[in-house]
Amino acid sequence: MPGRPDQDGNHQLRVLDAAWQETRQHWHDDMTRHFDTGYWMPMVNESRSYLGALGKLMDLLNAAERDTEY
Repeated sequence: MPGRPDQDGNHQLRVLDAAWQETRQHWHDDMTRHFDTGYWMPMVNESRSYLGALGKLMDLLNAAERDTEY
């Protein structure tokens, strides 16, 4: 059975974040800070917001499916 898209997305975001944290240990220049503040953090914040909304939608759809079973 496939996982829920919101849970799968959160898992993938954690995997990506772990890779970024590992990279940051070896990359120490202005470009790192520029990438982190200009690209990474906005993408993470937007992704978390999207995944949170997707989770609420999935909960609503699951409840609707349960309510319509007979």
